Amino acid sequence: MRICLYWNKTAGDGISVRELNSLISRAGHHVAREVEDASELPDHMDDVDLVVAAGGDGTVARAARTLAGESVPLAILPLGTANNIANSLDIRGEVAELARRWKDAEVVTIDVGAVDQKGKPRLFLESVGCGLVTACIAIGRETIEKGDPDAHMEEARDLYLDTLRDMRPSHYDLRIDGEEISGEFLLVEALNTPSIGPQLRFTRDVNAADGFLSVVFVQDSERAMLEAYLSALQGGSEEPAGFKSWRARTVEILGADRMHVDDQVVDVEAAISITTRPSLLRILA
Repeated sequence: MRICLYWNKTAGDGISVRELNSLISRAGHHVAREVEDASELPDHMDDVDLVVAAGGDGTVARAARTLAGESVPLAILPLGTANNIANSLDIRGEVAELARRWKDAEVVTIDVGAVDQKGKPRLFLESVGCGLVTACIAIGRETIEKGDPDAHMEEARDLYLDTLRDMRPSHYDLRIDGEEISGEFLLVEALNTPSIGPQLRFTRDVNAADGFLSVVFVQDSERAMLEAYLSALQGGSEEPAGFKSWRARTVEILGADRMHVDDQVVDVEAAISITTRPSLLRILA
């Protein structure tokens, strides 16, 4: 296969593009292009069979947003800390092993979410939300150093627990497929992948290929349940939190002053409109 390699040099314990290129070539493929900026991908897709995203969830999401709706499929080399997107598709293994699989791998389609403010849609792969996750992403960018993946994951989970203990709920007005729900919430998340952030799983009912988002909101009365989940996660538990989720094609959130779109925090100036775009991304799984 002719490959465009989109890579993040800070992921994967510093694995170099030269090493990646060598491992991919040994698996029988040809790296025709190497790209470090996702904005360059559209200029290099005409003469390749596959775009490979080598890095963590941020790298994968940037590549996926660019490839959404395109015929060229995406392959993932999960070299990040959480690897939520890869794990949701059961993409695990060493670089050489994964590269060998590409020749016979099945191309599947997965959903992509879109969040709209004032008529400006923005695509996402993992989730969009307000409250706890948004606060922790913002704080974590300033306080947590990327380095050892295990240490990074532990620090991020500690941050979630510490932030929750001091956090006050906020009032949001929600409309989930037309049904109106209002209340004081610690978090509201429209999920496209089962896990987000430092491998947080708020509910079991998430599928990136079913044409729906899974909406989870946690009220202040459920604070103890959320704290218990985060504490168990710190202790090594892999069980989801078990919060109720709503399957939805459209979600509106009113009352937020900021939100996260995947791993980016943005200011909110109007109602947030979130939709799912089924089967928009072709991916090797």
